[in-house]
Amino acid sequence: MATINHTQRLTIAMAALPEPALFHPLKHHLGYIRAFIKEQSTLPNPQVGASLVSIGTSQLDFYTGQLSPLQVTKEVLVNLQQQGLLQPEAYYSYLTAKGGLYRTVTVSDTSDWVLRLGIVAGRFVHLHPARYAAQTIRVKATSLKTAIAATIAAGKAGAPTIDLDLVNDVRMRWLGLPPLSVLNPSEGAGKLLALLASP
Repeated sequence: MATINHTQRLTIAMAALPEPALFHPLKHHLGYIRAFIKEQSTLPNPQVGASLVSIGTSQLDFYTGQLSPLQVTKEVLVNLQQQGLLQPEAYYSYLTAKGGLYRTVTVSDTSDWVLRLGIVAGRFVHLHPARYAAQTIRVKATSLKTAIAATIAAGKAGAPTIDLDLVNDVRMRWLGLPPLSVLNPSEGAGKLLALLASP
């Protein structure tokens, strides 16, 4: 059976997410990422590259709403509990009852969350933001990693702005990614940098 990696264990623990939920807030939650950036910016030697590896390399859905990871998780688990679906077998039957391997649930702020089967012991309720749903944007993983790393680097350096040189420095030094030729504020890493900077 596959296991969750060390970084994912840390993000679940730091967000105080209850079992049986499996949710990766560093990959899918704007508020959590902002808190992560703030914390990492104060550390003398942040391990940013290692932490961001778990974000992966593909596209992902990213929640921008106000509910915390814990609030989302609790709402989903309460919903499942009310339906008698907090046992692995019952949950699996629920996911597969309509011929698929997932279900979608709406929480109190009208955001939609996809439920899948988690493959981690004790965390079989795998949730992530629904694609193209309210308060959700679709982003490239490399753009998200770049924006997080550049924001942390700028914070540590006290840089008033984030420019292409800084972005390319962290891409190469922290993330092992090739440099960008342009930093467009309306797309990709540039757009995410603006999102991370806004209150």
